[in-house]
Amino acid sequence: MKITTKQIQYGTDIHTCKNCEHKFTGKACNMCGEKVFDPHQLTTKHFFHEVIDFFYHFESKVLKTIKLNFLKPGFITLQNIKGIRVPYAKPVQLYLVVAFVFYVIVSKVGVKDYIPTFGDHHYFSLSDYKLLQWAQPLDDKIAANIDSLWVKKGRVMQAEIEEKLRYNSVNQQSLILKSRDRQDSIVLPVENVPIIAYRQMVELRQSLYNHSIGTFGKTFIFILLPIFAAFLFLIFFKKIQYYGAALILATHFMIYNLCVYSLYTLIDLWPRYLFKGFKGWVLRPFDAVLYNETMAPISEALFGSGFEFFHLLFWMPWLYIAFKRLFNTVWWKNIILSYLLSRVFFYLIFGVLKKVLIAFTVYNMHL
Repeated sequence: MKITTKQIQYGTDIHTCKNCEHKFTGKACNMCGEKVFDPHQLTTKHFFHEVIDFFYHFESKVLKTIKLNFLKPGFITLQNIKGIRVPYAKPVQLYLVVAFVFYVIVSKVGVKDYIPTFGDHHYFSLSDYKLLQWAQPLDDKIAANIDSLWVKKGRVMQAEIEEKLRYNSVNQQSLILKSRDRQDSIVLPVENVPIIAYRQMVELRQSLYNHSIGTFGKTFIFILLPIFAAFLFLIFFKKIQYYGAALILATHFMIYNLCVYSLYTLIDLWPRYLFKGFKGWVLRPFDAVLYNETMAPISEALFGSGFEFFHLLFWMPWLYIAFKRLFNTVWWKNIILSYLLSRVFFYLIFGVLKKVLIAFTVYNMHL
């Protein structure tokens, strides 16, 4: 059937946008997106309907995007690059939701892989890789500087605590220590002030570190995305026109990583949390096959430690499929690129990010 212009119905109502004052027809302004206002929208019923509708669509979008990002690596990135974005959650929006769930899980279980304890800066160094053993002096210097910063911060705290204790002393010869409820006290010689101050400093310094590291860790891992995106952009610069496309791919990859590690934490490490002394069982078969006395030298040369191998185990397939879908890379190049980028990303997280995070946290600790 042939459709004539007489049969086509056009919207005849012309609205003036209350936001930008643009004249338009339809239900929303084609300049700023502001919808036509109806007094009915002020009713209680409409308010709760919008709240329910928001969470329903938000949840469906998020779960749908996570599922596709998990099962079809690179697909959501490709859709974003093509401009098909309405059916899916936005990359940053999705990252924030997944990161929130991730940190709730790891904090409840007590996993410190992404929230490092002090001392982790001595591990996963550049010189751990055999081809980069020449970097040993640099690694030692970085670790020594962080240790030195830790000691200096402790001395500053101890001096401040000593000053407060002496200020509250009865005289120059004795010191009164009171309990929190101020119903009990003890008088000590003032010569004991440095010892008391040191003990308080040790507890306070660790407490401040534990309190700050989680907050900074959640921020710094997000900052890592532009760095990894830069590697992707440099490698595929002939096929990626804009750095933003590489940033979207890096974000979707990180979302996948956080999802998988959350599942791993629940499956493998939760029993360790419930049953003291129970060790994770997921990696045991790989340790038995690849990290026994015979195979360990070869496996460590190819995949690093067992902890690094575990990450390569689920990073490489995702990157391989994503690169194939996005760039149609030759299979052997794809394997090499997936392998190298997985190892680079591992070092960025556990080699670079942890050291920077620990140093930044210690530097910003204050009484």
